[in-house]
Amino acid sequence: MRSTKRLAWVVVSVVVLIVVLAVVVLSVTGYLLPQHSPPLSSTPLPRTYVNLTISYDNSTGIANYTTSFITIISHTLAVVSITNYDPTPSPLLVPWDNRVIGTVGGNETVDCGHGATQLSSLPSSGISHTFTVLDAFYNISVPIPPALSGSAPCVVTFELTLNQADLTNWGCVANCDNGLMAAGRMYGVLLITG
Repeated sequence: MRSTKRLAWVVVSVVVLIVVLAVVVLSVTGYLLPQHSPPLSSTPLPRTYVNLTISYDNSTGIANYTTSFITIISHTLAVVSITNYDPTPSPLLVPWDNRVIGTVGGNETVDCGHGATQLSSLPSSGISHTFTVLDAFYNISVPIPPALSGSAPCVVTFELTLNQADLTNWGCVANCDNGLMAAGRMYGVLLITG
């Protein structure tokens, strides 16, 4: 009789211990705690528009971002459009720079005169330049296809939400021309205001 009571006590203790451990584990992993989602806003984010152009000189073969200083207001939806007149493909220094990284939805919209197409990457052989931001707060890389010709551009559009005020650099990480990076033609400053 005594061993039966002892066995019952051990079984009850083990069951209680299992239940307590299950409650702790489920609470810690969030299954028992109420889930709080931010309220859905019916008001869309205010928009900031940035228009950049990559010019191309047919006689010299030199490409150039025509704007080097960009300002974006934080906590807005930044709609960035890059019009590329450079028809020259450039090799990538890093193979995965052909992927779109850090944009809303992880994609870009490309229009090279045949209608807009939404893409998350480009073939490595089909990239002319990039728009890249790498710093402590942001990891953004957008590949830009070559223009059909020096007079028929490709337009790349993408959206960013930048919620941390920052002063950083942006630039092209494709190997478009060794002298361009030194001359400051393919990079600039990005100011994200708070």
